[in-house]
Amino acid sequence: MLALSRRKTLISALSASLLPGLANAQAGATTLSFWHNHPEWKDRVVAILKKFESENPSVKIDLQEMPSSAYVPRMHTALAAGEAPDIITLRAGADVAAAAKAGYLHDLSGKLDLSELTPSALASAYYGEKLVAVPMMGAFTVALFYNRDILDRHAIKPPTTWDELIAACKTLKSKNVAPLICPAQDSSIPAYTYMLLASGILGADGFADLRKGKRKLTDPDLLKAAHFFKEMYQYYQPGAIGTAYTEGKALFALGRGAMMVAGSADNAGFTTTNPKINLGVIAFPAPAGGKPSTVTGMQGVFGINAKTASTAQGLAFIQWMLRREVGQMVMDTITLATIKGITPSDNRVMKDVVEAATINDVRVWFELPETAKTYAATGPLAQKLFIGEITPEQFAQSLQNVIDSSATW
Repeated sequence: MLALSRRKTLISALSASLLPGLANAQAGATTLSFWHNHPEWKDRVVAILKKFESENPSVKIDLQEMPSSAYVPRMHTALAAGEAPDIITLRAGADVAAAAKAGYLHDLSGKLDLSELTPSALASAYYGEKLVAVPMMGAFTVALFYNRDILDRHAIKPPTTWDELIAACKTLKSKNVAPLICPAQDSSIPAYTYMLLASGILGADGFADLRKGKRKLTDPDLLKAAHFFKEMYQYYQPGAIGTAYTEGKALFALGRGAMMVAGSADNAGFTTTNPKINLGVIAFPAPAGGKPSTVTGMQGVFGINAKTASTAQGLAFIQWMLRREVGQMVMDTITLATIKGITPSDNRVMKDVVEAATINDVRVWFELPETAKTYAATGPLAQKLFIGEITPEQFAQSLQNVIDSSATW
């Protein structure tokens, strides 16, 4: 009780020091510009922002949502030109490190109460010893999503092994159903798919060894992941290499395929496109001797523009976003929360994701310095692998070449 009382006192003190007179709207509202890269979430994000504005009438949030493919180059250009928004959304890992190193982000050290954040969320918030960005809009876990109605229609049980996955794919393909949706024009889904394949062999401990240089993607057991990756291609939807990420998500949501590697955050887009979709989620099937896997990372981290004139308002907004009731809204309507102890209220898909991640969950590779470059490299290499321009061995070696066990942020 004493600890709780101290925490409440700290939060009250922080709120008072961050934004004096926040509730006094007579002085005129301050507008915070906020760019975000999930237009499919817009209504759900707006619902959260409206709650903030109702409780803090002297601050307005000007939200601009844009697709990830457009967001990244626009944000990089805006940062370099000194024209970035007040609230800056970045990918955890290399993007945060680069922005912090360049001096684009306000130093938040000692200015926020982060006691409610999960350990993994807290770890992603720092550049060296400086607190520079906070994961306030949730985390994501990537697993295998499946359309319950399609699998039930063809009497297929959700697969737990590679052999079962191939058997299910063969059955579906024979019925003229696309077994797997994989938008392979972009790096996203191919990169996550390969991460899952390798993680089913490595596990968290093996991944730690990969980062240290004690394991390599060219090891005989890990080469199996590259070979299976190529085998899966024949079961992707027609035109997979020409399918963009947003188009692939729409295809899956509309029932044009039975299964898709996707993240918990994608569920909001699936249900927005098709509110009646009946989904299930499982950890990605594993090879013999492995464990079905998931990979988990931060769904963006949020910093304050070092050049903003509204630092106090930005700090107050981020602190408000770290409240438990806000974390519950994120969990129930968007994706997994980064607040400790938050569980889904009544969302079967999110409950499936949480359950799937209890088996063999591994950090997403691009959030860590040693393996940060594998995400961007996987997409072009996967396309070459799928059409036979390179062998699985060459794929694995090329990806291994971008891993640097000495890298730091």
